[in-house]
Amino acid sequence: MKREWLIQFRKSKEMTQEKVASDAFIDRGYYSQIETGKRDPGINVAINISKVLDFDPLMFFQEQFSANPQQGAPLKGGITEFFKKKSNGRVIYLYNNKESYLYQAITFLLTGVETKSFRIMIDDRNNINQIQQSLQAMLTKDEMCNSILFIDHDEFFDYEPEKAIQYVQSQFKGKRSIGIWLRDEQFCFPMNWLYMIENDIKAKGNELDYESIKLIRCYNATKISAGDHIKMMRIYPFLMTDYEIVNSPIYLSSNNSKVSPSLFLQEKSTKQQD
Repeated sequence: MKREWLIQFRKSKEMTQEKVASDAFIDRGYYSQIETGKRDPGINVAINISKVLDFDPLMFFQEQFSANPQQGAPLKGGITEFFKKKSNGRVIYLYNNKESYLYQAITFLLTGVETKSFRIMIDDRNNINQIQQSLQAMLTKDEMCNSILFIDHDEFFDYEPEKAIQYVQSQFKGKRSIGIWLRDEQFCFPMNWLYMIENDIKAKGNELDYESIKLIRCYNATKISAGDHIKMMRIYPFLMTDYEIVNSPIYLSSNNSKVSPSLFLQEKSTKQQD
């Protein structure tokens, strides 16, 4: 299908296909096929073209998630920008439908590649397979291997806690920035490995500062009670839906410590208050 939106961007800049291709360091014939929809660009080509025409490179990939690309896109454009520019932060994501969830997960991974932030995704095998299949059309094998670690949720939580922590931390070495995407089946599962990682970082003075970790913790909104929703708003500084991301109005921040209170301690505090 012809990419009419891309043609409109080019025409608004009063540029020819040849000029765009030259400035994006690609062959004119290749660019022409991208416009007509005969070929899909990889992430680096998408970034180069987007810089020339001044738009978000992820627009190229929206059409792969839905027959109507705009249906799965953030209404206010804030989610993608948060993933790109916010170096750290803890987010609770309550999703309402599977398609939007997969779209946001792939956006999170692609922005990591774009900004050179290492991504760790913990999800079930079915979701991982769907996401990997979509990414194969956008990323090279090297980009996938060097930028993203996929962890099967069920296998991971079968590990002994100590081994699970050691495995995740082994992936931190040499990384300046880490983004973790974790989908949970239910709120407050017993083995809070993030709390243990945080303690280890503070105790041993690891190379990676806890504040350089971005965590997106995801739950199916239809399975979360009103009470748990309120608890989450106290624990997480940012709330995310399928279409936007906002500051939590009742977040219990800690101004006495450089490192934010662990999720474990915040959850414990919340239970005591209730």
